[in-house]
Amino acid sequence: MKFRFTIYLILTISLLQAQQKSLQSKVYQWDINNNGNPSKVQKSILFAGKGGVLAKHAMIGISIPAGKKWEGKVTVQQEKFYIIKTGIANIALNDQKTQLNRGSVVCVLPGDKIQIKNSGNDLLQLYEMSYSAGKKINIERGVKAGGSFITLWDNIKFKPHERGGVRQFFDRPTAMLNRFDIHVTQLNVGFKSHEPHTHVNEEIILMLDGNGEMQIGTDHQKANPGDVVLLGSNILHNITNVGNIPCLYFAIQWN
Repeated sequence: MKFRFTIYLILTISLLQAQQKSLQSKVYQWDINNNGNPSKVQKSILFAGKGGVLAKHAMIGISIPAGKKWEGKVTVQQEKFYIIKTGIANIALNDQKTQLNRGSVVCVLPGDKIQIKNSGNDLLQLYEMSYSAGKKINIERGVKAGGSFITLWDNIKFKPHERGGVRQFFDRPTAMLNRFDIHVTQLNVGFKSHEPHTHVNEEIILMLDGNGEMQIGTDHQKANPGDVVLLGSNILHNITNVGNIPCLYFAIQWN
């Protein structure tokens, strides 16, 4: 019995250490096969670990069949945001109810509740990012900034520029973050987002459409629809549209 307890303790400590592993800057792929069991909600971990700012940081893909729902469990130590990948979602955020289409965003502050239901006939897929700032949580700051919120894709104005265009979703503080900035870039065929550069803020590139090539440090990796690119602080990076249609991707930064 003592031997079994020792083995259990070692495995538990190893698991906790793995969960706190610093995240690698790279392309992470959506990996859900709904042919396995198309009648059940399925999820897949894209990444999980420790960021430069965030004590805990995880991104999962969720696939919800018609008629099924997902309960987002949020604690006082955790904040979450959701991005609709495909399909139509019926959202209940505290007392607010609304319907969201592809590209819409929901941010759920600590202690608030969310339920996501697929009331349509097609598969609903979404990203869920959960994160915690550890001891740096500031609930008052999040409440003053407006609390939990929903941003509808159709309400965001597209502003064209010479390489494509941009949709600025928001730039604001939350309970976990001093600054939380989300915008969507459209990058036309053959163009680069910018010359390779660095910045202090960590960043996520979340691919909706098109085929890109990410420079990450001195490495070059393909980024295709559904992929999520995690970039650490001061990592040299840019993205080039190497496909035959415009790239459409979320750019998410925080500090």
